[in-house]
Amino acid sequence: MVLAGTRGPIARLACAIGAGALAAACAATPRAVTAAGEAYLPDVPLVGEHGDTLGAKELAARSPLTVLVFFSPGCHCLSVHEPRLRALYDADGPRGVQFAMIDSEVSGSPGRDAEEARRRGYAFPILVDRGGRLADALGAEYASYAVVVDSSARVHYRGGIDSDRTHLHDDRVPYLEQALDDLLDHREPRMADGKALGCALQKW
Repeated sequence: MVLAGTRGPIARLACAIGAGALAAACAATPRAVTAAGEAYLPDVPLVGEHGDTLGAKELAARSPLTVLVFFSPGCHCLSVHEPRLRALYDADGPRGVQFAMIDSEVSGSPGRDAEEARRRGYAFPILVDRGGRLADALGAEYASYAVVVDSSARVHYRGGIDSDRTHLHDDRVPYLEQALDDLLDHREPRMADGKALGCALQKW
């Protein structure tokens, strides 16, 4: 696994020389909003299966806690973690936690992602992050990178699902599971940042 780069060479050149609409988009690239040392989701648009758009903050407001996991269809690391994600959804969904996958890759589309969600048996949607704006704001470089926010869009955890990469072990450190358990018990996570082990996102 290699560290994902920043935007592609053409986009970087346009940003550098101020090329039209693309340069304006570069200037508008969001970052996670911070206040008094706390980070919040930027209100970037996310696109659903039918082309409907939902702001990231609106999504967060729908539930006491929201888990966002960055998605890549070809990532084996993410695929082997899917049973653990399903188990977390089954355990914590009834406790008020909503889940969504986020596709920030340049090849992402609502139609492709809807088919991937059905094929993989996801009980939660894959939402398209056009331009990789949410990924950039949250520092997401890898598929399987997870973020937990509350209904005010405050970020409480970000990082890996657990300490495993492509081979699952019983003695892994369950970063995401522990963060959810702590938050559901009205405590801050014992670890707010867990190392992400996944495939480099092919971002815009």
